[in-house]
Amino acid sequence: MPTKKWILPNGIEDILPEQAYWLELKRREVIETFLSYGYGLVIPPIIEYHDSLLSNSSDDLDLQTFKLIDQDTGKQLGIRADITSQISRIYSTYCDPKEINRYCYFDHVVRTNNRDSKSSRLPIQAGAELIGSNNIEDDAEIINLMLDVIKIFSKKRIYLDLGHVGIFKKLTNFANLKKDDEKKIKELIKSKSSSEIKKFMNSLKVDNKLRECICNFPKMHGSINNILDNVIKFKDFDARIENDIKYMLDLCNLINKNHDDVEIKYDFCELPGFDYENDILFTVYIENDSKEVAIGGKYDFIDDVVSGIGFSIDVRYLLKYQNGDNLKRKSGKWFVEGES
Repeated sequence: MPTKKWILPNGIEDILPEQAYWLELKRREVIETFLSYGYGLVIPPIIEYHDSLLSNSSDDLDLQTFKLIDQDTGKQLGIRADITSQISRIYSTYCDPKEINRYCYFDHVVRTNNRDSKSSRLPIQAGAELIGSNNIEDDAEIINLMLDVIKIFSKKRIYLDLGHVGIFKKLTNFANLKKDDEKKIKELIKSKSSSEIKKFMNSLKVDNKLRECICNFPKMHGSINNILDNVIKFKDFDARIENDIKYMLDLCNLINKNHDDVEIKYDFCELPGFDYENDILFTVYIENDSKEVAIGGKYDFIDDVVSGIGFSIDVRYLLKYQNGDNLKRKSGKWFVEGES
């Protein structure tokens, strides 16, 4: 009698024994790497009250969150689409804000739809958060940790893009834009569409010099010399922008001390989908792969008093780099090749 073949929803996949075994080996190695840097593992619940799950988060994260009603209380629940906000809640609930805290995680999240054709709706996130510090050495620490973890999964060349969403926010704050207008400009900058930005900016009542700066923002990527040419114009509106760029250059030097094999580029047009980041941003790519494998950034929470910096790695996507598979099946049994 034929067995019925069930179909899973789009973007939802099984992980079968060969990959599951490889993933478990890597998970243990990742947790040990986190611990070697002093990060403690937390396992937040996959479901919690909607308002706590999305505190200080963006509309984009809300749209990615599955919602349901708690049968006990009648309150709205959410299934997490990202773990960073849960780390913030854990910190707020259990920790002394005067202390620096380091947390890590390795777990599933669930999303209502695919971000792109290569993404899963059931990602496995590995990440870390450093909360309560605001110095460049700790920023470098979290990025160095992220790069160490990625190297566990792939030996290919790694590319790190550094950006700073604070520069964009400083310009738009000076322009006193409406939230919807700022969101539209951000989308156009991410697409690096100069002509469309110019067209949209011409429809707004904005100072001409400021309009020119925002229209030139898509040029803020590539070599540092190209970026510095544009920053000269930006600092007329907010002198802190020049300090932001110097901070980025110093951060790059600290990263190079530990990862001189990683190619670092600058891209200030990479603006986050989840809006809790408001400072430095970073994205990681692997050689010959156009999809990012890790993203991270710096953010404020608890009434913008406490700073945090963290990253998340899309471990499910990294399953494509599986190699050295030694889990075999024979006569209906699984075994590790080479072990008695």
